[in-house]
Amino acid sequence: MATSGETAGPKESISELIQLLVEEQEFHGTEIAETLWLALQMEPVVATRPEESPTEPEPEKLPSVTIEDAPPPPLPLPMTESEPKANLVSSATQAGVLPTETLPVWIADPAMLTDPLLVMRALKPLIRQMEVGTGRQLDEAATAEGIARTRLWLPVLAPDVEPWFDIILIIDRGSSMHIWRRLVEDVVRILRRYGAFRDLRVFDIEINAEAQYLEEQVLLKSHPERPGHRPSELLEQRGRRIAIVLSDCAGAYWWDGTLLPMLQTWARVMPTMVWQMLPEWMWERTALGRGISVALRNDIPGAANQQLMKRVMERDVPLEDVDHRVSIPVVTSEVRDLTNWSLMLAGDRREVTPGFLLPQSGGQIPKTRTIEEIACDRVEADASFSDDEALTAAVNEEILAIARDRVERFRQLASPSARRLVMLLAAAPVITLPVMRLIRGSMVHGESSPLPVAEVFLSGLLQRLPGQEQVEPDNVQYDFVPKVRGVLLEVLPPEETIGVVNSISAAVEKRWNLYSQGLEFRAFLLNPNEDAPAGLEGLRSFASVTAEILEPLGGEYAAFAQRLRQGSGIEPLQEDIQKEDDFTIPELRDIEFVHAELIDVSDQADAAPEITLIADEFNVATIVVEADNGEADADRSDFELFEFVSATLVRRQALDQSQEISSQVLRSNSEWVIQRQTRSAYRYIEILKRPSFFVRLAQRFGRQENADRLELEMVSVPGGTFTMGSPDTEPQRLKDEGPQHEVAVQPFLMGRYPVTQAQWRFVAGLEQINQSLAPDPSRFKGNNRPVERVSWYDAVEFCKRLSAHTGREYRLPTEAEWEYACRARTNTPFHFGETISTEVANYDGSAYAGGPKGKSRGSTTPVDEFGIANAFGLSDMHGNVFEWCQDHWYDRYEGAPADGSAWLNRSKGANRVIRGGSWLIYPGYCRSAYRYYDSPAHRDYSFGFRVVCSAPRILP
Repeated sequence: MATSGETAGPKESISELIQLLVEEQEFHGTEIAETLWLALQMEPVVATRPEESPTEPEPEKLPSVTIEDAPPPPLPLPMTESEPKANLVSSATQAGVLPTETLPVWIADPAMLTDPLLVMRALKPLIRQMEVGTGRQLDEAATAEGIARTRLWLPVLAPDVEPWFDIILIIDRGSSMHIWRRLVEDVVRILRRYGAFRDLRVFDIEINAEAQYLEEQVLLKSHPERPGHRPSELLEQRGRRIAIVLSDCAGAYWWDGTLLPMLQTWARVMPTMVWQMLPEWMWERTALGRGISVALRNDIPGAANQQLMKRVMERDVPLEDVDHRVSIPVVTSEVRDLTNWSLMLAGDRREVTPGFLLPQSGGQIPKTRTIEEIACDRVEADASFSDDEALTAAVNEEILAIARDRVERFRQLASPSARRLVMLLAAAPVITLPVMRLIRGSMVHGESSPLPVAEVFLSGLLQRLPGQEQVEPDNVQYDFVPKVRGVLLEVLPPEETIGVVNSISAAVEKRWNLYSQGLEFRAFLLNPNEDAPAGLEGLRSFASVTAEILEPLGGEYAAFAQRLRQGSGIEPLQEDIQKEDDFTIPELRDIEFVHAELIDVSDQADAAPEITLIADEFNVATIVVEADNGEADADRSDFELFEFVSATLVRRQALDQSQEISSQVLRSNSEWVIQRQTRSAYRYIEILKRPSFFVRLAQRFGRQENADRLELEMVSVPGGTFTMGSPDTEPQRLKDEGPQHEVAVQPFLMGRYPVTQAQWRFVAGLEQINQSLAPDPSRFKGNNRPVERVSWYDAVEFCKRLSAHTGREYRLPTEAEWEYACRARTNTPFHFGETISTEVANYDGSAYAGGPKGKSRGSTTPVDEFGIANAFGLSDMHGNVFEWCQDHWYDRYEGAPADGSAWLNRSKGANRVIRGGSWLIYPGYCRSAYRYYDSPAHRDYSFGFRVVCSAPRILP
């Protein structure tokens, strides 16, 4: 430990830090190591010395007067210029909206979640490490124990570990969510900074009301410039993904049910939760109120929502109505709520989390009525009036009664901090989100939760001023509904009223001085003959609002209020006018600022030399990660990212010069070029055969190649909807390819290549399930060539043996899955484009629809011959060998399943579908939509197959 006056060395400082973490935070060794590592990753913060901080002038004071309880001096500005800045918004009364230019901008935008460590501790039950895979590190203790027990020198490898869950954050950016922008940023920042989850992806909700299909109405965008994802693309079948929706549930798409299909789909498969911005007592006012309130428990770690145990909290709810609804947990930003939900999801059945059973469909969007409309309806229902004056008086009296009722109801339901915040806001001449930050930070002591702000904004006491549709969220101005400000000011102490007025007035005046040219702000407010600078005329309303606030204080304040009314153009009340000599206006302080101008120096002799910009040429490589489009089965622990090249055939005349340079001209036809693009996707490696221990040991020292290893590459294909079949205008189209219809396909895994002869030979040597398999049936030999001369029954037997060997369910693709995977989100005849070439696929070499001619190879080719795949990462989808599918043959698509499932009948021996074309067939028969059939017992040297797997999960 360093003595006083000495500087502690690095070792002593670290020792002190470790001691504090152990004693104060009760951290164990791993947590201490992670904390020190995280500290090293953070960017350094440069601190400003106190003597170097600029001194902020105190805000100007209101008139110095004497009353029974003299008001305290004005509050100092809450920060210096060196602190972070954010926009300050100002509001006026119904007299008008303040000019945006005068809105103060010096009020900081503080974090709403002020203690990130508490948030992460609340989520600690979900921050577990899971064992995955075999691992690569030697477990020395287990190896030593095994040798001592068995006398065999065999290594024991420690399994790899990874976080239990990954997170998708779905952010509601609706109009009512602008006040929660900082809270949303805090949540994202905390989850990203600590890295406690396997993956974190953030999406914004975008509604396309004109979409034809319900699923397409909701798009989730990770970036405004990127294409959106359908919610089904983000499913994760293994339950190791948590969907968190950050919202106040007050947008129109919550009320009309647009988001319900998304939540229902997710809740049936994986944990889904709504992170509600509002306190619990306000939930019934949102779209959640149309659901059924429930208490949720759980005893299954990581359970999907439909597995949660629910207890209905409402009476007289029909049982059948409960059974058909999906439960959605709802939590706030409070640490205790997050802790309860985390423990509940982790399987602690003692914990209870509130939630709702959402309805099956939405309803009408509720119409908001103004306080004047409500008052008029009540007055007209009570009595009839003979003259307008009596009617107006009755309406005003009813408005006052409604205002008092709302204030009283708010006092009964709101938290103490929210009650104090709304009282102080009544004294603010302008009301905006940054003004609320100023008042909360300086006058609502000990409050860091964002919930009081939510309570005030959605209390029904505030209203948004009109004409602000295109205004930035921090510049939106609000005012109290009629009569509410007066009701609140009746009980607000005068000293607190003056304190709020001083703080806000100083902020507005500071901004005025930046835009006015020598005209003092106070002189402008008090003199109606002074002309305001262009664009700042609206500040007259600031004077009228301030007068409304000060007038009830009486005495000198009332006299000053009358002068403000006079300056704003409103006639003062004659009985309250007092002489100017009765009060004094303090002198305004001089404020220093820097003035800058842009001047033309072209005519100056000593002008600086012209700066020449140098254009640098460079190439931009774009990596498109298709797995981010929603691979619901992509458990990142089992998957690895791989790169591949996709290709598109384009007519040369359609390219501009830059594209032509980067494209490869076909050797067979100079009219067509191949555009190549490097992409990435996720794959799952199924290891069919591992090398022996001694082979691995020798290879480790570089003495032997790994020739024993045999793998099956399975590419993650994201789910989605596509149009199956071909249009009438497609060249060489056949009738059995129609009618076109929409099909929704769930995520799955598909073999990157057709099954090879080496893979076939290995599986054929496994234990028989239903029938025997020839170990080497193919006509064209080669370990890396596709297996052919296999029947549909042979392919099914292969899948069953592979499933038994790996413990995972493998099968043939359905016809819909095959076409969806082949197209890879294209709608052209081939995934290469409008035509095809033998430089990218193996077929008979004839031309298709004016495309290039090529050569016929007369046999199959190795599955990696061309080094090209479609956008999903799948190769050899066109040509080489036909591929068997599950489905029975139907000569038209009428009545075909729309969910991607196999189309079957009761006849076991009926013909089965084959797809993709082959090495000896015309290119028109290799199109994405082309379909044919054959007997399931038939074997042909152009028939092969590839396998699919729903997810890399272990069979029960």
